[in-house]
Amino acid sequence: MLYVLTALKCEAAALIGVPGTVIVTGVGDRCRTKLDSIALTSDDRILNIGCAAGRHIGSAYLANRIENSLTGRVFYPDMRKGLPLTETRLVTVADEVNEILEDAVFDMEAAIICEWALKTVAPSSVAFIKAVSDDGTTRPSAADVTQLIRRHLIGIKKVADSLAEDREDHAVTAVPEDLADELRLSQYMRNEFASLRHYAEVSGRKAELEQMLDDMRDEGRIPVKDKRAGKEILDEIFARLR
Repeated sequence: MLYVLTALKCEAAALIGVPGTVIVTGVGDRCRTKLDSIALTSDDRILNIGCAAGRHIGSAYLANRIENSLTGRVFYPDMRKGLPLTETRLVTVADEVNEILEDAVFDMEAAIICEWALKTVAPSSVAFIKAVSDDGTTRPSAADVTQLIRRHLIGIKKVADSLAEDREDHAVTAVPEDLADELRLSQYMRNEFASLRHYAEVSGRKAELEQMLDDMRDEGRIPVKDKRAGKEILDEIFARLR
């Protein structure tokens, strides 16, 4: 099942012909209640579509990095090839932004949705599209939001179709049990690392990843003593490969 999540009804109103089940979650932290009502399974996929603040009003982006400004947590959705949207960094904030950066757009739900989804599905099964509706100092009307999302409907449909397809080249290989034991991976961490291994394979960097792991074994950092240490290893590998 593909779940298409929007914060607002006026965003959902533009998604005519987009595959999947459209659910309006509500804005910001209020989306948690709706998310908790979704019986997500490991075979499902998540597409979050909505508006964001940014410098280039009218443009739409596919998020390649999602940051939670409150917790500092960073997520990396697995990027699919051949999609028609420009990639950018997406920062989730709790309130209106005071400063708009050139290399980022800002919303209020993506990091919350991503963290919730990755407890069940792999990063290859999520995607986040944000259309820039304002610069943080103004509020667009509902009609303007619907029109903006509709303007990017072709690109949105291509991303949704890509997620909805059951294609082998998008499959993520499970993490071997011995490696999962070495890193003390929780299911959530397995999902993250499985996507990272897939990314390394398709980008020709599998040998680099394996060498990192071997070096860490030689240094005595692997096997790790607990899940917290495993998380630190994962974060370091993400930073070095991405």
